[in-house]
This record gives sequence, C-alpha cells and structure tokens, in this order.
Amino acid sequence: MRRAFAVLVLLGVVLCVPAGPVPAQEEKDALRPCKPADLIGAWEVIRFGAAPAVLVDRSDPYFYPYQRYVFASNATVRHLTSRTKITPAAHRALLAATAPATWAVDGAGKLLVQTEGATRLETAACAVLTKEVVDPRSRAPAMPGDLLLTHYDTADQPVMRRQLRKLDGLAE
Repeated sequence: MRRAFAVLVLLGVVLCVPAGPVPAQEEKDALRPCKPADLIGAWEVIRFGAAPAVLVDRSDPYFYPYQRYVFASNATVRHLTSRTKITPAAHRALLAATAPATWAVDGAGKLLVQTEGATRLETAACAVLTKEVVDPRSRAPAMPGDLLLTHYDTADQPVMRRQLRKLDGLAE
C-alpha cells in the first residue's frame, strides 16, 4: 500500500503541474537534472498539461497539439508547433522558417531560453527520467530518457509541463 501511494505521488510530479511535495528519495530515484548533452537533438512533445489556473486558448500556438523542440549543439533551439501531425517534410520546412532562440542549462538543470527580441528569459525546470513511470490515465508512459520541462510564470509558479521524447533519425 505504501509503495502504491509513493508511485501515485511520483506520477503527480512527473505528469501533472500541480502536485504536492514528493519525498526527495522517490524523486531522486526517477528523475535527475538535465545536462546540456541530454538536450541535443529533436524532441517530440508527447504529453503536456497546464496548471488549473492557466487559461488554455487552443488557438494559441503554445497549446497546439503537435509540438517539437530541436536543440542544436550551437546553442540554438527551435520550438515548432502545429495543429496537424508534423511530417518529416514539415519538420525540415519549419526548421528552415522558424527563427531560433538560444539555450543553456544552468548548474541546477534549469533550461534557459532567450528568444530574439524578447525582454524576458524563459526558464523551465528540466529533468531526465531515469526509469519508466506508468500513469494509468495516459497512453504515453514516461520512459527512461524522456525529458520533463516545467515552465514557470514571473511569480515563479508552475504553469505548464511538457513531456518530451527524443526522435531518432532527425538531425538537429
């Protein structure tokens, strides 16, 4: 019973934005902070959710159902969004057309993104899953190597969490 509760608490941390405190050992067993080398490549957002207080406008590209991140070794990042499934041809076209931002990971594993022309640095807690976590409410299990990006507002409150899975065969 205690183990079942621990798994449910961990699932709340992994896949939902609002979650209660998690014992440090359980979080340590399933997550670790991102390192820059973890991010290089193309990633598909396989699941995302917003905090209950966040107004979700499905016409806003930030909330489109199909999303990709491409982190390049030259410290540029592209966040691609689409209302329809992103095909390989669309991926290449979007990469060519989308203006990149720059990215870095600080010593605590926080992703820092600066978009050209933006006055504010976008930050997200970045964690790598180290073992599989299965949420019975989802068709997408959290697999080892998946990334969790938790985005924060200006008051340092979590507003959005995205689960990313690396795409094989797509160059940065």
